[in-house]
Amino acid sequence: MHNLELFLKVAKEASLLGGLVLKEFYRSEENPVMEKGEKDVYSLADKLSEERIREHIQKYLQDHKVVGEEDGGLAEGDYVWFIDPLDGTKNYIAGFPIFGTSVGLLYGGRPLVGAVYLPVFDSLYWAVEGGGAYKNGKRISVREKARLKECYVAYGYPSRAKRELNSYWNIFREVFDKVSAMRRPGAAAVDLCLLAEGVFDGLLEFELNPWDVVAGSLIAKEAGARVALTKGFSMATDVYAGNGLCYPFIERVIKLNLEEFHELTL
Repeated sequence: MHNLELFLKVAKEASLLGGLVLKEFYRSEENPVMEKGEKDVYSLADKLSEERIREHIQKYLQDHKVVGEEDGGLAEGDYVWFIDPLDGTKNYIAGFPIFGTSVGLLYGGRPLVGAVYLPVFDSLYWAVEGGGAYKNGKRISVREKARLKECYVAYGYPSRAKRELNSYWNIFREVFDKVSAMRRPGAAAVDLCLLAEGVFDGLLEFELNPWDVVAGSLIAKEAGARVALTKGFSMATDVYAGNGLCYPFIERVIKLNLEEFHELTL
């Protein structure tokens, strides 16, 4: 049997500990920024946050594997944690307050627990499989709408896109034409939490990695959203999600414009 109470405790505490690091270095001149590649950067805060999160998980769950954005890891075994120590790095560096820590656990390839913490807003989101979604202890749920023209949709395109960009422009154009507004906050885990609490009604984000989506996708699902990943919890996956009205519309647009894929529906 899973020790869900312990797993959730660890996830919540780890995300908060990473968030304390982000608070300490936010808008500080003592947070050097380094390049990993073209349009790909990280900061000292990313590294220190990941170290703090890893240490906390491994303190309680030595037999679990941990995979992080900065220091990697092997996704082997039944229990694998995927952590993003700073989801929204470019926002963070620019001083734009939409960023957070994301800590999620997969068991046999399915999300079991997840926690996302937004330090600037002191907002902690979490979920356990089958147990609902919460923000700061209060249960949250997606908001249903009567018409697409009333819906708000979050989107995100990669800065280092591997696909032909016209497919993304076509998707954006078709969705934009039918909904009330589209927004690009720039942090997938955060966007999924905002969907979960009814700020957004739909979401589509592309070429992500498991640490971007494990925690947030579970939180959105447990809040009542329909969630799908085009390549499951693997590298370069896409996620689309929404309430009962928005999801089928977004799904139809995605499948008309992207190549064939192997979909995982939560």
